[in-house]
Amino acid sequence: MLVSLAATLGTFTYFRSVERRLDAPPAEGIAVLIPVKGQAGDQTALAAFLAACTCQTGVSYRLVFAVESTSGPAAVLVAALADPRIAWVVAGRTTLRGQKVHNLLAALGTLTPADRIVVFADADALWPADWLAQLVRPIVLGRAGVASGYRWILPQDDHPASRLAALMDWSVATCARARRWNLCWGGATALSREALDRIDLPTIWAGALLDDLTLTRAARRAGIVIHAPLFALVPSPVRHDWRSLFAFGRRQYLLVRVHAPRHWWLALITFAVPVAGFAAALQAGAWGWICIGLAALLQQFRAALRLRIARRVLPPAASAQTARILRRWRWLLPGAQILHLLLIVSSAFGRTMVWAGRRYRLLSPERVIVDLNP
Repeated sequence: MLVSLAATLGTFTYFRSVERRLDAPPAEGIAVLIPVKGQAGDQTALAAFLAACTCQTGVSYRLVFAVESTSGPAAVLVAALADPRIAWVVAGRTTLRGQKVHNLLAALGTLTPADRIVVFADADALWPADWLAQLVRPIVLGRAGVASGYRWILPQDDHPASRLAALMDWSVATCARARRWNLCWGGATALSREALDRIDLPTIWAGALLDDLTLTRAARRAGIVIHAPLFALVPSPVRHDWRSLFAFGRRQYLLVRVHAPRHWWLALITFAVPVAGFAAALQAGAWGWICIGLAALLQQFRAALRLRIARRVLPPAASAQTARILRRWRWLLPGAQILHLLLIVSSAFGRTMVWAGRRYRLLSPERVIVDLNP
């Protein structure tokens, strides 16, 4: 009950904090660095992303796409864009670090003195029109050296695994924010040029698998504040079957365990205590069943709050899809909580994972062994 009340308070805090849309001041000198993978199945999503990222309002920006090679279909799509704000760089294949990190390092080499804010973004999201302005807002106002948003998963099919992925991740997306606990998310992180120069990413990323959590560790060591703008949620279309969901969930929590262990322990406690409490309450007579009922009501209340958050933060189409999912699938919420716990527990063992067709073994937060032929 205590964990359920704390989770409800955190979600309510987020909801109260987005009562009105924040005006974003004009910003210029923004360089958005986007690593792109080139698998054939990603092309429809990539085309939608390219259309969204070239229509941002209220900011002056340029886009730098980093591809592994010129032969991939992603490179063909990027090269076909006739927009003077777009540049692209070929990173090549690497065995020294994660491919995404390698692509970003190549994109960093294209920065000019005119680029005063640097944004790292993923190519699998659909940016709302003012998303970039909301993301860089804390930096423009001088409130933080680093600002990071988060994804809002939108299932693209009716597979239960896709729905459960959304239900699980929405609980993360709408938890209360605190500067001492904020993490960078690689799909939406902005840095002032001063912060970027202090962190020295080429050295930190030289042998790293992951971009965002290594950046988080470096920013904390440098004493740089990480801000989490609440209006910087970005819709992220996904498709999952059971195999891909378990692989995705274990990979996410394995990376957190290695790079941010206190967050991993917090997640484990947050999901283990209610499940253990439920098991105990089943044998505690009437009071146990009362607690189960109250916890279930609070869970449904949090779902209602998340829908209202989505309506305030996301574009109408994304919030409407969120409403449809919650209306049809909210009965899966208890199962999502148990599955969340299983994924966290599965990440407690080993340091090897397969990501984008390659096997990686994490030796430390900044050292990885890459196997191109898993």
